[in-house]
Amino acid sequence: MILFRKIGGMALLLLLPMGVMAQSSPVADTTLSVAERNALQGFNDTIDRLAEDFVTVSLVVCDPDEVLYSTLGHAALHLQCPTFNLDYIFSYESENVRDKIWTFLKGNLKMGMFGIPTDEFLSVYQMTGRGVREYTINLSPEQEQKLWEVMDNLAAKGANIPYDYFRRGCAKSVVQVIHKALGTGAIHYAPWDEKYTKHTMRELGVMFVGDSAPWERFFLFFLVGSEFDKDYPCEQKLIVPTDLVEVWQKATFDNGEPVLDAEPRILLDATHHNEGTWCTPLLVSMLLLLLAFAPWKAVDYTLLTLYTMIGAVMTYLILLSDLPCTDWNWLIIPFNILPAIFWYWRKYWALPYAAVLLIWCLVMSGEFFWGHILVDWPHIILTLSFAIILLKQSSVLLPVINKK
Repeated sequence: MILFRKIGGMALLLLLPMGVMAQSSPVADTTLSVAERNALQGFNDTIDRLAEDFVTVSLVVCDPDEVLYSTLGHAALHLQCPTFNLDYIFSYESENVRDKIWTFLKGNLKMGMFGIPTDEFLSVYQMTGRGVREYTINLSPEQEQKLWEVMDNLAAKGANIPYDYFRRGCAKSVVQVIHKALGTGAIHYAPWDEKYTKHTMRELGVMFVGDSAPWERFFLFFLVGSEFDKDYPCEQKLIVPTDLVEVWQKATFDNGEPVLDAEPRILLDATHHNEGTWCTPLLVSMLLLLLAFAPWKAVDYTLLTLYTMIGAVMTYLILLSDLPCTDWNWLIIPFNILPAIFWYWRKYWALPYAAVLLIWCLVMSGEFFWGHILVDWPHIILTLSFAIILLKQSSVLLPVINKK
């Protein structure tokens, strides 16, 4: 989705004297000669700025990666002006999350639009073996130049806005900048598929990831809260770059042209393929569930330490962090720091809390309760193991276990 990497700072393409960024739409009177049109715009050259290939615009889609922040792939815009040998990919990028994990968790990471030379952009993806392809966006010459102006103005600001994967995800950002350049009514969508009308953003992400990246999916459920479960207009649900391609190929502009070409151009062939892993969250959670039945205190307290660590992260994200979409998460019910704080009195509250967790598992395991997926199965099984350990610590079972 979003590449959490700032690939070098770029100078602005302030090319107003050459007309690449039009201050207003160029004069579209095709009865005039190129020289006459240019003279009206204040240019004294013979460059045809209304030529179809003066500026070209494409939607760039990059394959997913095996790291959390690239699980959904990435989307950007490729703008070229062959006349002046300009070739840039405009992409929303954040500060490097690997270098600033704590800043990311606090919600203080910055992001912004960057104009990146295409060769430099592609070299990063080539190193990781990720495929990159592009689809022509069928804009008019005036619209293409207006879009370039918008992108340049955004790039001039640098990384000046808070990182927000919910409101400024890469696919959403592409839609937003197109609207900013052309107006909100410029794209006419075909009837939306049930995939978008009936499913939440969380479900769309899960459907895309599937079983190809189980650990990334597991941790994404901790990071994305209930905001992803609400009902939004279909266009706002376009968080997956390949979904954006699918929808835009059926959409049209005012002139009836499809927004995207049907066939992509390959910029980079994929050389790395995710082979998956046998050690999945589901397998690990099932193993922990079996261990929860063991009569050994050392196992119980090892698992309780694990749950406390997860609970500490969840409690911080919801109560203290400014990270987007962490105001509420259903996982805070089984994973929080209250059991650790009140552990001394566990024989009084362990049984009722275990009952709450069992009910939580029942509700979360069936879509017939809520109609939507809210948590993943590994989280449910982990909660079951936590509930079993609490039952063993309750006033009902604790005396029996202590005698043994």
